Amino acid sequence: MKGSTIAAIATSVGPGGVGIIKISGHKALPVALSLFRIHNRGQSAPFLELLPEQIIPRHLYHGVIVHPDTSGILDEVLLVFMKAPNSYTREDVVEIQAHSGLTVLESLLDLVLRQGVELAQPGEFTRRAFLNGRIDLTQAEAVMDLINSRSKQSRDTSVSQLFGAMTRRIDEFRNELLQILSRIEASIDFPDETDDVVTHDIEIRLETNVLKPALKLIQHYREFHQIRDGYKISIVGRPNVGKSSLMNWLVQKQRSIVTDIPGTTRDLVDANIIFKGVPVCFSDTAGVHPTHDTVEMLGIARTFEAVCASDLILLVIDASSADFDQEHRILDMAASIPVLLVINKIDLITDPVNMTLSKRLSALSSVQISVTHDLYLNTLTEQIGKYTHNAFSSLDTDDVVPNLRQSLLLEKAVKYIRQAIDGIISTSSPEMICIDIRDAIRHIDEISGAQISDEILDCIFSSFCIGK
Repeated sequence: MKGSTIAAIATSVGPGGVGIIKISGHKALPVALSLFRIHNRGQSAPFLELLPEQIIPRHLYHGVIVHPDTSGILDEVLLVFMKAPNSYTREDVVEIQAHSGLTVLESLLDLVLRQGVELAQPGEFTRRAFLNGRIDLTQAEAVMDLINSRSKQSRDTSVSQLFGAMTRRIDEFRNELLQILSRIEASIDFPDETDDVVTHDIEIRLETNVLKPALKLIQHYREFHQIRDGYKISIVGRPNVGKSSLMNWLVQKQRSIVTDIPGTTRDLVDANIIFKGVPVCFSDTAGVHPTHDTVEMLGIARTFEAVCASDLILLVIDASSADFDQEHRILDMAASIPVLLVINKIDLITDPVNMTLSKRLSALSSVQISVTHDLYLNTLTEQIGKYTHNAFSSLDTDDVVPNLRQSLLLEKAVKYIRQAIDGIISTSSPEMICIDIRDAIRHIDEISGAQISDEILDCIFSSFCIGK
């Protein structure tokens, strides 16, 4: 990578107003200018070549891209040069802003690559920004989270991380651990000149300044997944209670097959939508009932997997039901996951107000509806909206661990911090306590990328799009 110049299409390819070719590296400006010409109005030659010393950084230049072999014009463009280190990658960067479209952008990129420039790998521009010290690894990951954000909350969190929210928290932990480590090591190296510092005071600092705030970040990871991946709502119940019809109404499309035959849905059917401004993944599930059919049993097993992975369960029952054994089975699987009881087909009973439910079902929040006759469905969406709003409004965008990699590393750091605290309580040797603190620092450094292997970097940046 060192010394090479890379290029890629930096915008989505397709019909549109603008498409951008990005070039980064020491050859960026000479290569771009070898293809770029400005209008030479009123002169015998229609176009004029510019020299690198004539280019002012961050100024837009209007001109054309000319094929070096045929002198034919490929497109009318704008060109901007960002001189190192004041660029995204901290290298010389040129952006050629052309008309969007596959043929146009691929032709321009092909010309650039012919000048000895390499095609950028996925995430290579951001990887160079990280390796050149412009951003740390948490900020690099925030770039992709921002691109993939599906809600205002997800966007706000990604922007917060991009501007260093996680970096600041990690630095606080690291600095505190380093100060504690230096005090303990001083007591080891100079026992006659220092007091015994492996005391209750150190234990309190580890507990208050590192352990508790780290645990809070880990706890918020699950909550953040709702913002990033979508709030997961599973529609569960017996066969033929109207789950698929409800699913189709909620997502406003024929996502699930609906028939009068019980057990039509035998596997999960997912739909991701923006529901009242919040990204939500609805799952229609196989009906839960006693069966010896192998396919049905597999479908029911997947239903229970979906139940356990849900943020909210819509437990759908037929208003005429009198037996609730299967519903109780679902509640047992749900454990502490919120459940909203949806009583469907109220058009088929004479007295919905006084219908009989089991004690466990009566204790749930409930809504009576009829999907077929479009009764009280807006009331149901309002109830669902309360759950999603509460989940999304209570989370501080600055106080989350945004991805699994960071959460797992923080959990490992927490393990060693706890071991250090236990060592202090049990009066272990200062040397053993120092080992635990160093191990905690090592895992914290992996979060920011201060210590990380090339293999892990390859894995992280391979998920990026080409051109970012």
